[in-house]
Amino acid sequence: MAWKIESYRRFFQRTTKDHRGRDVPFWQTLWDDSGRDGHPPLALVFAKDGVSPEARMNRMKKIRDLSTACWQGVWHSGSVYDDTVKDGYRDYSGTIPVITTTLAQLRRRGPYGPVWWSYGHPGWETLQDALDNPDDVRAYRHREEQRRTERDTQRERERQEQQEAESRRKAAAWPCPSCGRKVFPDDDGATRPPGSDCTFCTSTKKREQQEAEALAAEEAAAREEAKKNGLFGFLR
Repeated sequence: MAWKIESYRRFFQRTTKDHRGRDVPFWQTLWDDSGRDGHPPLALVFAKDGVSPEARMNRMKKIRDLSTACWQGVWHSGSVYDDTVKDGYRDYSGTIPVITTTLAQLRRRGPYGPVWWSYGHPGWETLQDALDNPDDVRAYRHREEQRRTERDTQRERERQEQQEAESRRKAAAWPCPSCGRKVFPDDDGATRPPGSDCTFCTSTKKREQQEAEALAAEEAAAREEAKKNGLFGFLR
């Protein structure tokens, strides 16, 4: 059975010329394209009586393992919008979806009930879900679009917060008492109390104070020297 699945895949890989002379899959000239990635699906119905459920499931799993290359697809990892996310998708082009069931389940629940197990899926599903590929590029693009939206929303939120913070900063400004220049609470990264001088005036006053203190220290030292040595010592 696994060999037959591989034979089907080789058949689906055959090409022919369309009316424009282009190579197209031969099977697409026989059946309509489903819109899903990959070749037409293959359904396996286990109909033999007198086989235990365990033995039947073991046969299903054995066929699954022997035909993995035909239905599994190729994994591609990565994310465009978030390099911390471990995400990706499977490329199912060139693969055959293989779904399995039993005749007993079809009789009991019908072909549209949760009676199908698609190789690569975790359990029994309806026909529509069994033929779907939740880890294909379509689902990946949907997740990527969600990540892009979240990224853009976060950037817009940060931009608005920055604008609001800048508006609060400007509203909290006051004119410098010495020069009239606008002063902000966080000028030059330092917290400034409301009503204080601007950075330039503060630096100027501090420098002038330091120069005055240095000059006063020199004059005091000279007077002290004069006291020690008298008038001639001072003139010397």
